[in-house]
Amino acid sequence: MINQIANGVNNGARSEKIRAIGCDPNEPRLQEIFTKILELKSLASPIVCLPDLYIKARTEAPASIATATKETIVPTLSAPSLGCSMGVIKTSLKRSDFGPDFAKNFFTNMQDELGKYYDFWENITVWLGFKVRELKKYDLTEDDFEKIIRRGAKAAIKRYSFPDEILNNIEWGGSVYTEEELKKLDLKKILPRSSFTNGRHDLGYGFKGNHFLEIHAVEDIFDAETARKWGLEKDQIVIFYHGGGGMVPYHVGRYYANRLKNNFKQKFFLRIGKVFFHLLSFDGIRNFKTRLRYYFFPDKFQEIDVSSEEGRRYLLAIKASLNYSYAFNIAILARVRDAINKTLPEKKANVAPIWALVHNSIIKERLNGEEVFIHRHTLNRVEAGKPAILSGFNNTISYMSIGLSAPQETLWSAEHGAGENIKRFKNEGKTRELNFETTIIKTKPPYYVKVKHSSEEGVDYVMNNLENAGLMKRVLSIRPFASFKG
Repeated sequence: MINQIANGVNNGARSEKIRAIGCDPNEPRLQEIFTKILELKSLASPIVCLPDLYIKARTEAPASIATATKETIVPTLSAPSLGCSMGVIKTSLKRSDFGPDFAKNFFTNMQDELGKYYDFWENITVWLGFKVRELKKYDLTEDDFEKIIRRGAKAAIKRYSFPDEILNNIEWGGSVYTEEELKKLDLKKILPRSSFTNGRHDLGYGFKGNHFLEIHAVEDIFDAETARKWGLEKDQIVIFYHGGGGMVPYHVGRYYANRLKNNFKQKFFLRIGKVFFHLLSFDGIRNFKTRLRYYFFPDKFQEIDVSSEEGRRYLLAIKASLNYSYAFNIAILARVRDAINKTLPEKKANVAPIWALVHNSIIKERLNGEEVFIHRHTLNRVEAGKPAILSGFNNTISYMSIGLSAPQETLWSAEHGAGENIKRFKNEGKTRELNFETTIIKTKPPYYVKVKHSSEEGVDYVMNNLENAGLMKRVLSIRPFASFKG
């Protein structure tokens, strides 16, 4: 059930509210931020907050919220990297197929064909054109890059040799531009030079920070019919990952706003890049005041009119970011396919995506019969009849569910993870240690760490709230036994 909490400011005749699904938005720091968001003139519906609600370091809006605006985009209502994603890949392997060295060898093979590491100053020389990065197996030519920005996963399946039908297992079919937009699209007007120099390299790799690549086995099955439709059974191996953003989402997020996420050094050099990109052109001079306000000195929650020239430009950049992210997910799939078959060539294993989707996004949808822009911050979009994913930790179960015809008051948004509640239940002494463990493999010391598993109270709290809100129904749980960070 959705708990609707009045927490509004009067705006003309209306009083906006917050719709809370298993969360408490009344913490003082949250109240201050929500008050600012509720003052937005373009807010089209109550803010939706979900069970893992919290304030991430150096972000403007809380994580686990969804907001809808009419005729505007507000960059800071989502994350600095639009396109961060997650997915689950099924394999034809069982838990019994794995020997003691499989995880180590698999993760080593995932790092095949990575480019040379470039430090900050070397990247400057690449940006200036003094140095050209070598193209590796999963990298893109300039022509590949343009096709992937324009067509997303539709171009990526051709680049990485996958059948068309896997596009059914990616939200929006892995591509978000309309044909009308594609006719007029000029990539150099919407993407900075850094995207063209660095965005073509090391696709399908990047599992640092809270990102991960994990090997799981199917554990409990709650909906046998749906599990069969997905081609899953008990003890089957799936690869679960959180990543999929890459360089273009990073650039779009930073160049089109002035985010708290960056440190002083990053902001200094970003400002130089932003001057070149936004201001030193005919369009930049013509729109100098607008671009200076939006991208250099914006309000904390800057509303950008999507009918304006800059609004249309920014919307095209967001779609470029999403298309690149969907293509990045296909590159992850390609690396997983190749790494598994290099590790266990005798198995001739098959891989296929069950579902891949973005949890930081701004995208146009219809609400109450009107077009709005839904901003999701660490939330997945729920689609009826499609898989839904809820991540636990590397030492807990995660859930795979089936999306329901969710009430529109939820903005069709659900948690992508249960991390805050897992920590809360542990800190409150409400969990217990289980007789399972995960081997965590890192690229920096300590290279190998084993962690005992914890019971699922935190994950269940989130899952129960999502089910009670009519968003999804659980199908099965998966349990990790190896996790890679690097």
